[in-house]
Amino acid sequence: MDIFPLTAACAEAIAIGNAIAQGKNEFHTIVAVRQPHPDEGKMEPKVVSPCGMCRELISDYSPECFVILKMDGELKKTKIEELIPLKYMR
Repeated sequence: MDIFPLTAACAEAIAIGNAIAQGKNEFHTIVAVRQPHPDEGKMEPKVVSPCGMCRELISDYSPECFVILKMDGELKKTKIEELIPLKYMR
């Protein structure tokens, strides 16, 4: 089992932060893509589901945003609210 600490910034967080810094604050659709590690040999990039921290970030900045992910071998488009039900509210 791979364990990923929350000490690094995900690509989604960097992309959202960069867009906001440029004055863009609404997002329609987000897709996360995982590049293979050199140790894994020659593999194609894969569409992956955003981590929990990124789901919260997407939901905070664009609650109507769609997310593309791979489920059961197929690409699916879903609203972020479906990936983070019962979200905390301040």
